[in-house]
Amino acid sequence: MKKILIPIIVVVAVAAVVVVVMKSRKPKIPEMRVVTVQKGNITKAVVATGMIRPLAVAEVKSKIGGVVRKFFVEEGQPVTRGQKLAEIVPTATPDELVAAREQVKTAAAQVVQSKRNLERLKGLADKNLVSDKDVEEVETQLAIDAARLDAAQAQLQVLEQGSGKKTSQSAASNPGHGESSEAAEALADMIVDSPVDGIVLSRNVDEGSSVIPLSSAYGGTSVLTLADVSVMHFEGDVDESDVGKIRLGMPAKIFVDAFPDTTFQGRLTKIAPQGVKAEGVVNFKVEAQVLGDTRDLKTGMSADVQLVLEDRKDVLTLPEGAVVYESDKAFVDKVDPGAKGGKQRVAIKTGVSDGIKVEIVEGLAEGDKVVMQ
Repeated sequence: MKKILIPIIVVVAVAAVVVVVMKSRKPKIPEMRVVTVQKGNITKAVVATGMIRPLAVAEVKSKIGGVVRKFFVEEGQPVTRGQKLAEIVPTATPDELVAAREQVKTAAAQVVQSKRNLERLKGLADKNLVSDKDVEEVETQLAIDAARLDAAQAQLQVLEQGSGKKTSQSAASNPGHGESSEAAEALADMIVDSPVDGIVLSRNVDEGSSVIPLSSAYGGTSVLTLADVSVMHFEGDVDESDVGKIRLGMPAKIFVDAFPDTTFQGRLTKIAPQGVKAEGVVNFKVEAQVLGDTRDLKTGMSADVQLVLEDRKDVLTLPEGAVVYESDKAFVDKVDPGAKGGKQRVAIKTGVSDGIKVEIVEGLAEGDKVVMQ
């Protein structure tokens, strides 16, 4: 009996070894990195990095120098064209006030003298003792003296506003003469109005701060910064290797860091004609108008834009890492349990790629399993 069992045990042991060996040779498909062919969307695009900008930004400056007495608006507040923004009052030393008052007195005395001269010459002209030309010259001089008085009076009124002092000398020095147009204009210049409809981005000085007036010689102090936010733009940089691929009017997808779950649609509106070189890299400035509702966007928000070259919807896709490129042909290792190693190399035809996913045009079907390289 023992002689019969021994051969049987040997046969069983050999069979077990054969089974183990065969199993060890079977492809270990689960250990492979396998991906599935599935439908999806692919966008081939040029990417630019930048930020959100308003349609226009305006720095508001004062026509007169002095001190900011009061702001009428706060940062972030919407404003309309012509709305009062701030009041600027000129500063004057006591000596400057004294000099301004003396100028008014002198100018007023000159006007009185010119009027007397005119009355005297008119009397002489009635007697044919002087020519009409002589009368016209004195009339011209009276007009010049009156203009000088108006200017001196305006300067004094403005300085008095800044000093916080009131005086009756202006009216007393020019009896019967109301507030001049020059004075009214000068006083109006103390109020800084909004040149545009928009919002207040920033108040660039504090109340009580001194400001330099805007003039041909000086740039002037920026009192406030306003922005027209009726239209918002993306502004960023495109690498010189990509600038030849884009064109004005092409669609843009705008991604704002503050709204990670929202994609804003846009349109490319500007490509800089000249590149800017920084740290050995040449970039070109581009702008894209943000379309649709932009109320949530704020000036200066960080953003990226995809300038869409091609857009594919509901196509077969695979990760780029699953495709092998040899010469001008593309291949994948398709999972095949009956093949050696559990996979079979298959030729495919690819379409659009966004660098992460690639479109599969021919060679595979939805649901096929492919081994990652």
